[in-house]
Amino acid sequence: MPHRLKISLLVITLISLASAQRAFGQFSTFLEESNISTATAGGSIGLTASAYSVDGIENRRAPGMIQTNANMNFNLFGFSSGINMNYSTDDSQFRQSMNNISFNATWRWLNIQAGDVSARFSEYGLSGATIRGGYVRMDPGNYLLEITGGRSKRAVRPSLESGFRRPAFQQWAGGVKLGYGSTSSSYFHLSTFYARDEKNSITGSNLDIEPRENLTMTPDFQVELFNGRFTIGSQVTASIFTRDLNSSVVSMDEVNIPSFFTTFYSPRTSTRINYAGIADASMNLDLFSLGLGYERIQPGFESLGRGTVRDDQERIKISPTLRLMNNRINISSNIALGRDNLLGNRVQTQRNTNVNSNVQFVISQDFSLNTTYGLVLNNITAEEIDGQTSGSSQSQISHNVMVQPSLTLRGEEITHNISLTGGYMSIESRFDNQGGMPADNYGSESITSALNYAITLPIGLTLNSSVNYMTNSSDGIEIQNFGFNLGTSYAFFNRSLNVSANAGMNRNINERIGPGDQLTETNIQQLTGSLNSSYNLTDKDSFDITLRTRSNSVLTGAGREFAELEGSFRYQRRF
Repeated sequence: MPHRLKISLLVITLISLASAQRAFGQFSTFLEESNISTATAGGSIGLTASAYSVDGIENRRAPGMIQTNANMNFNLFGFSSGINMNYSTDDSQFRQSMNNISFNATWRWLNIQAGDVSARFSEYGLSGATIRGGYVRMDPGNYLLEITGGRSKRAVRPSLESGFRRPAFQQWAGGVKLGYGSTSSSYFHLSTFYARDEKNSITGSNLDIEPRENLTMTPDFQVELFNGRFTIGSQVTASIFTRDLNSSVVSMDEVNIPSFFTTFYSPRTSTRINYAGIADASMNLDLFSLGLGYERIQPGFESLGRGTVRDDQERIKISPTLRLMNNRINISSNIALGRDNLLGNRVQTQRNTNVNSNVQFVISQDFSLNTTYGLVLNNITAEEIDGQTSGSSQSQISHNVMVQPSLTLRGEEITHNISLTGGYMSIESRFDNQGGMPADNYGSESITSALNYAITLPIGLTLNSSVNYMTNSSDGIEIQNFGFNLGTSYAFFNRSLNVSANAGMNRNINERIGPGDQLTETNIQQLTGSLNSSYNLTDKDSFDITLRTRSNSVLTGAGREFAELEGSFRYQRRF
């Protein structure tokens, strides 16, 4: 080899090594500035053996069962994946799932995800739908850009197997969100979401579904004033929804859709446009805060970017809060007024009012008192259509009052916790049937109470007890229920071994007036008990042993007597 060639190769090698070292240093700096882990792995394996026996009724589960499970997760430069395996002798099936494959990496203002991603652009546009594809978020400074896309549903062909619900077309979806500002102060966002079924992904007759298409557009803003003392915001989603892609295409003049959308969305005879939106405002002062909200979902509104939407709804929310005596007294309330039948074309209109108020007194460090009141008003009114009234009107009113004092006594080594709960609830329903038909009105009153006491000793021993009582008086039915529970737990060997035991009794007395004013009484008693122990062999190995028993006895009247006993052993190792 010529001397000059050797020198040239040596120079090139030195330059390459220097470049590689510089690139490795830049890559190391990149890894330090990101949340990307070079390589991590972990998982666990476990074995559970359980036994079950019952006398008096049919088995609720298999007499014996063995379950094994193993899972492993790994992360390599931001790429994460895992495998989960489960085997149970109860169904004699082996299941292996590798559906949870994802990539997630962040560097400064850039976030990239791949695999099964779930983005949320707005309340009614893209909100929680899982997409198998990718997601990118960039938020340098006050700017925001989010992009997602992929397959949102896989094709499910019709089947006659048991447990089969319904078929589904393969569906592809994508969305974009642009914005400026900060979600903690003021901002403006604009997002869009598009989803379309592949109508040729499944074929056959009597599918009972139609391929659909959906396009949503959502402007979203928030304005913060007076250093956060006052905030106002709103978002409105316009949804263009085609219920059947097999329906005929129509011209723009035949549908009430803005011409801008028709450049990339073909309206059909089954295409409709509807709206849903929310608006809210809040005021926050030192002693007082107030929240106001309005929500409206037009009849027929649908969106493929979220789950089922209950349409034809209007709701107003009012939430005042008052704080006194350095937050020792807190008074809050949530008021919601709602109605349906927004277009007035249904045979009934439902109006409801929900009021939930809470008053909390922190009298001292050891004693507090919490009181709540709930009011529910539901009114369903029959509407007159074309001069005729069909259906019936009904109303329901419910009051719920609860008082909860709590006392904690802390000594140098012993702590006592005492709490009492008392409540009253009444429900009254009235019906107004059309045509003079007799109405079956209903009324109910309930009183509940519970007393709880627990003591913690310095030796690691805890004792707890509770007593409860409930009485209910309804039309023709009187119910009484009372019981108690005793429990204890103890930690051994520097809390490596924990043992707990519980025992309880509950009795239910039911008196019912039947036809001919005949009184029927039922008195049922149930005894329960449990024993649990868990031991940490090492920081990675542990096992648990659990025993449970339940006995049901009929003291008076009709019923089924039975006794159950079950136990389980579980071992788990983490790595």
